[in-house]
Amino acid sequence: MIPEMLLIALAGLLVGSFLNVVVHRVPRRESIVHPASHCPACGHVLRPWENIPVLSWLWLRGRCRACGVTIPWRYPALEILAAVLALLVFWRLGWGARLPGALLFAWSLLALTWIDLETQLLPDRITKPGILLGLLLNGLGIWWPGIALTSPLSALLGVLLGYGVLWLLAATYFSITRRPGMGGGDLKFLGMIGAWLGWQGMAMTLFIAAITGGLIATLYLLLGKGRDYAIPFGPYLALGAALMLLWPQEIIAAYLRLLGP
Repeated sequence: MIPEMLLIALAGLLVGSFLNVVVHRVPRRESIVHPASHCPACGHVLRPWENIPVLSWLWLRGRCRACGVTIPWRYPALEILAAVLALLVFWRLGWGARLPGALLFAWSLLALTWIDLETQLLPDRITKPGILLGLLLNGLGIWWPGIALTSPLSALLGVLLGYGVLWLLAATYFSITRRPGMGGGDLKFLGMIGAWLGWQGMAMTLFIAAITGGLIATLYLLLGKGRDYAIPFGPYLALGAALMLLWPQEIIAAYLRLLGP
């Protein structure tokens, strides 16, 4: 078990390094494959030993070797989080056909969370391919049941209902307040979650996101941030989706107990 966990953790660190590229470049509409990894300040192309997850940041003391500019703490943090998330998914699912897809979905949630926190964007370059990949993965379950996270029909309903429910909520909020309450990226993100987890997973994700988002919004108000303080909704959707990926039966059972007999 230990060698497998080390392998998964290493894969998570390497993917986390790539996610740093995604988080930095995708919102800027830059290519994620060209040019090679470099310092955004001076353009210094990173040598292989300057691009080792976490260790290079520690070795360089958080600064570019060429110009000395500070390398944000986000770089090692995202790498570590990607590894921790990979270990959690492996711990819950183990080796099997579902593991690669579940890891891809989990890492996508992490990237979108960080992008939304930094830019308040949920880029179509991630959510739209994410919808297609989720439908494809679960569609393959017709021939290869072990690979799917949900049924093909549930995945399709998850996309339609996920996008539609948030669109209806956003339209209702706008009709009442004449202010946009939710961006189009949130709608596509929930549709993407539905494509991977199905309509039930999507519905519970939205429930968890609404509860946690409401609690945080209340806290912001108590701290005097004001009603116009922008709070991205993507991280709460990602949290709900991650929980439903890892503990779906437990969360649904707890929800049913909450409803009572």
